[in-house]
Amino acid sequence: MKPFTTQELEECGFFSKMFGSKPAENGWKELNNLLAAADSTLTISSDAVHGALKKWGVKFNEENMNQRSGIYRKLADVVYTEAASKEDAGFPQLAHLAEILELPPHLVHLADKGAKTAAYFTRCRRLLSNEETLDINQINELFGYDYEDGFASRKQVFTDYFNFKFDDISKAQRYTPDEEAALRADCAKLDIPFEFKSNIQNALDKYRNLWEAENKPLGNIQQDAFPLNKGEVCHAYANCGLCQNKLVEREDNYFELTRKFKIDETVSFKGEKIEHPKFKEEMIILLELGHFFLTSQRIIYIGQKNAFNIMLSDLTGADFDGVNLITYHTKDKGDVIIKYSDEAAGVMHILFTRAFEASKSKL
Repeated sequence: MKPFTTQELEECGFFSKMFGSKPAENGWKELNNLLAAADSTLTISSDAVHGALKKWGVKFNEENMNQRSGIYRKLADVVYTEAASKEDAGFPQLAHLAEILELPPHLVHLADKGAKTAAYFTRCRRLLSNEETLDINQINELFGYDYEDGFASRKQVFTDYFNFKFDDISKAQRYTPDEEAALRADCAKLDIPFEFKSNIQNALDKYRNLWEAENKPLGNIQQDAFPLNKGEVCHAYANCGLCQNKLVEREDNYFELTRKFKIDETVSFKGEKIEHPKFKEEMIILLELGHFFLTSQRIIYIGQKNAFNIMLSDLTGADFDGVNLITYHTKDKGDVIIKYSDEAAGVMHILFTRAFEASKSKL
């Protein structure tokens, strides 16, 4: 990829021709076109550079140092983005261009530093898209970086890349082993640790558990809370809360905020207490904390005051509110409402559905 493309020169206006002035911008465009036409900067002499500028009345001075540095930076960006080794043909061209542009060493160093930073981001992104020919160690060696020099850049590249991946994971609410393996491989490509902030890791753990609940064989966990029936297997266990639907009487707070007081001629309040209107509302109330077990034959609850078990054959199904409540529907004993942690609820609903369907297929 060539950094320089031919630019059209500006036409001299009427007053420029009358007074013999020339647009200085054309001098830099002339130099750009000289570089664009050359196969290599090594074929361009210092006299040719000065000649292209002189045609338009431009000379090297302190005021146009930034313009010269910008021309050098264009080539530096390409060289550091495309070079395969320190012996790449682009580096001698860079050194020659700095010489014929008469750039001081400190400006060359600054331009190289900026070009390296931009190219490093580009090449790390290409590593993740499998478009880069070098590995991260070879890139670091080419740029003269040690492990720490580019670490922050590599982390930033992965973070930007991961954010797109995480959007898809969070939409699906599933985190598959293949997705995790791919992300671990991406971290290895960039030579960074496979780690996330705690909130991201917690979300990934939740989505992984949901995927495993759907796809892994139903488990057989050991427990000593109750005896199992013949042929019965315990699939899952979770801390929970036993809940119940209740009609609760509440005061109308809106009335409290909007009621009006009557004031007599002496500006004193009359009446001792105002009765607020009340209404009844159905709410889910937590009755107690306990433990929930799911087996191949039944659901079991053991709490502080209550304990019961219901055969899967006596259930018609279960509804999940999408957060932490699962309502188990019995055939003739009403509903059983269990509250789980946000992380466990979705998993327990999936496992119950699988166990329930498996039990029906055996009938």
